[in-house]
Amino acid sequence: MKTTACLLLAVAMLVTGCGGGTASDSGGPATRGGSLTILRAADIDGWDPDKAIQLATFQTLPQVMEGLVRPSADGNSIQPALAEKWKLDAKAKTITFTLRPGLAFSDGRPLTSEDAAFSVGLWRKGLSMGSLYAAITGTATPDDRTLVIKMKKASTFTLTWLSNGSSVIVPKDFGGMSRKDFFAKPIGAGPFVVGSYQPGQRLVLERNRRYYDPARPKLDHLTYEVVADPNQQMLRYQSRQADAIEAVPLDLAGQIPEGERVLVHPSATIHGIFVNAAKQPGNDIHFRRAVSLAIDRGRYTQAVFGGLAAPATGGLPPGVQGSVGCGCTYETGVEKAKAELAKSSYQPGTKVELVVDATTPSSTRAGETAAAQLRAIGIDVDLQKLEVQVLVDRQAKGAYDLSLGEVGSVSPTVGDIFGLIVATGGLYSGLPMKTISDAFDRLEVAQTDQERAAAVRIAETWIHDNLPYIPTAFPDRLFAVSPKVKGLHITPFLSYPADLLQAA
Repeated sequence: MKTTACLLLAVAMLVTGCGGGTASDSGGPATRGGSLTILRAADIDGWDPDKAIQLATFQTLPQVMEGLVRPSADGNSIQPALAEKWKLDAKAKTITFTLRPGLAFSDGRPLTSEDAAFSVGLWRKGLSMGSLYAAITGTATPDDRTLVIKMKKASTFTLTWLSNGSSVIVPKDFGGMSRKDFFAKPIGAGPFVVGSYQPGQRLVLERNRRYYDPARPKLDHLTYEVVADPNQQMLRYQSRQADAIEAVPLDLAGQIPEGERVLVHPSATIHGIFVNAAKQPGNDIHFRRAVSLAIDRGRYTQAVFGGLAAPATGGLPPGVQGSVGCGCTYETGVEKAKAELAKSSYQPGTKVELVVDATTPSSTRAGETAAAQLRAIGIDVDLQKLEVQVLVDRQAKGAYDLSLGEVGSVSPTVGDIFGLIVATGGLYSGLPMKTISDAFDRLEVAQTDQERAAAVRIAETWIHDNLPYIPTAFPDRLFAVSPKVKGLHITPFLSYPADLLQAA
C-alpha cells in the first residue's frame, strides 16, 4: 500500500505540530477584503485527495472542496463544516449527518446528500488512505440533506478522521467529467475557488461568492508561493514580498523578529530513524536496540534543531489527542550500545546505509549527526543524501537499511498514526503489525478516555519493545508571520482555517 499523507521521509516537508499558535495582532486594524501571500517549501500533490502526501495538500484541499466537518481551532475536537450537525449511534453503528440548507458548489449547482454519498465511496476506494475508512460499509440518503454513514463497528475514530483535510465533498459522478479532468480544475463548496494554479510555483485562491457563510472568507485573494530554498524564503519575507512562511527551519529562527515568530509547541511530530527489519542487520532486535542506545537524544536535538525540540520519550507524538506514554524508557549509552551490538549478527566493517533527504541543511545535518553517533559504537555507516522522490521510492521498495524521517497526525486523533503504521507495515519496517492492528481496532471503538489510553499504551509498548523505528525527537514547529496577518489560528497539525485570515 502507498504511504499516506501522515508520513514524511524528508525531514522538512510533511510535518505536524501541536499546542497551536496564534499570530500577533500588532499592527493596523484588519478589514474585509485584501490579499495575503504565504510561502511554503512544497507544493500540493494536486487536487485528487487520494494522492495527498504533503501537508500543504491537507491544508489546501478543504479550502476549495470542504468536507462534512473540520477541526476546531485548538485541534482538540471537530466542528461543523458542510454538515451542520451529526449523531453517532453506537448501537446502530451509524453516523447521521445533516447538511446545511441551501448548499451549492462554486459553479452554482446544488450540493445534496447524493454528492456526499458519492464522495464517501471515493474515500473508501482510495489506494492511499482507503484503509483508514475501513469501518465504513456503505451510505444511505433518506433525503437531500441527510447522509447516513453505515459502519461495521461503532467507530469513533472514523468520525474524527473525517476532519483530516482529504475527506472532501465533490459532485456526484464528478459532474459528468472523468476523475482526471475534474481534478485538473476542481469544483467544490469551500470558502475559496482556484483563481490560477502553476504547479510547483504559485496557487492563487479567490473568494467563493457562493460559500454558505457570507461573512467568510475574509480575504479576496490568498496566494501560496512555493519556494523550496529556506534562505530565499527569508529574503522574500524580510523584504515584505511575502506575509508569512509556513514551517520555517528551526535553525533560521534567529532571522525572524521575535514578535513575528509563531512557535507551535509541544510537537505532534515524531522525528526518528526508520529501520528496514526485513533484512540484515535490521532484522536483528539486538541491532535495533544498539541503534536506539547509540542516539544521545539530548545532544541530537540540540545539534539538529537548535534546542527547539524535546528528546523523544515515546513512539507516538505527545501532542496528539489521545496520545499517552507507556512508562517505557528509551535509554542512551555508548557502552550499552556496544554491548548490544556485540550480541547482534552485525559483522564489524559491514556497510550500513543511512539515507536522508538532501534538500535542506537541517535534514543533512540530522543525517550527519546520526551517522556520527552510530559510528561511535562501531557501525560502519554509509550516509547517502538523496532527492526526496528517490528517497520515498527506495523506502517503499525496502531498498534501504536505515532512513531518517518524521511522522505525525493530520487530524485530531492519534488513530491516524495507528492507521499509517499498519498501512506501511510499521513504516516499511517489514515487522508483523498484528499487535498494532489489534490496538487500532480497540482505539477505533473506544468510548472513554480510559479505553483510548489503554489502546494507545499497547501500541507504545510494542513500539518500544520491537523498535520498527527509533524515536529521536519531538521537534517544535515555527511560522514566520508579519504584522499584516490577522486571524491566524494554527491547529495542532499545522493546518489553519484560511477563511478566517485577514489583512491589516
